[in-house]
Amino acid sequence: MSTATPVVPLGQALARKKNNPLPAILIVVGLLGAVTLAILGFLESRKSETVVVMVRDVPYGQQISAEDLGTVTVPLHRPAQLAGVSDPATVVGQYAARNLGSNDLLQPSMLMAAPPSQPVYPNGEQLQANMVPVPFATTTIGPLSYHDRVNIGFNDPSGAPDLCDQVRRAADGQPSAMPVVSTGMTRPYACRLLSSVRVLYVDEAANVAYLELTPYQSHTIWALQAAGLQLWGERYGATSMPLAELDRLDIGQVTLGNLEAAGIPGSSAGVPGE
Repeated sequence: MSTATPVVPLGQALARKKNNPLPAILIVVGLLGAVTLAILGFLESRKSETVVVMVRDVPYGQQISAEDLGTVTVPLHRPAQLAGVSDPATVVGQYAARNLGSNDLLQPSMLMAAPPSQPVYPNGEQLQANMVPVPFATTTIGPLSYHDRVNIGFNDPSGAPDLCDQVRRAADGQPSAMPVVSTGMTRPYACRLLSSVRVLYVDEAANVAYLELTPYQSHTIWALQAAGLQLWGERYGATSMPLAELDRLDIGQVTLGNLEAAGIPGSSAGVPGE
């Protein structure tokens, strides 16, 4: 006995073969969205803006002019430390908060609205509060820069036995003693008055260095000038050990031991490296 195969209507058979188009549509939409985002990201990464840079050196405390500035193009999206300043007009007329060099990318922290409260020299060095600048001839010193220090001394051809000590007592705040007249033989001497004095600025054309001193130290220098005593200076390293001040020496006091010593006579510190 044979079994008859059921006959399916043609319309029903065609309906079964139709696929659901929704997954394909979602895939296409996703691909289009990804491509669109990639294009937008690429276009965003290509965006840029101009920021202000220095085209000339401007020392600390000096006012900035339009001729000091230029602009460069940088990516819109960049590290915060490269944010910079976009409008040159906001920079003109402000003052350098530090030494600015050519090609420096300006940051707001590099600018200040008002000039420094203390005098500033062309090299950017600033006079500290309650200090005074003293011009000092560099003819006895030789080549000098503001990175150096200076030792200052004077010569007394009269050989006054207590002059250097008298200055010492005055510097220590004690009343000055009257010079003592000596009937013995006296020799001219050299007195190192100050050590490791800061150099503010060197005017090479005038052979003058401007030294930073306290008002009393400055007064002492002018008093020595008034007395007609010869001043001299020594170039000294900024990291060198300070020497003893008001250190008196005449030729009769020179000893072979001190001449050949590895250390520094009159210094309270040891020799570096020992």
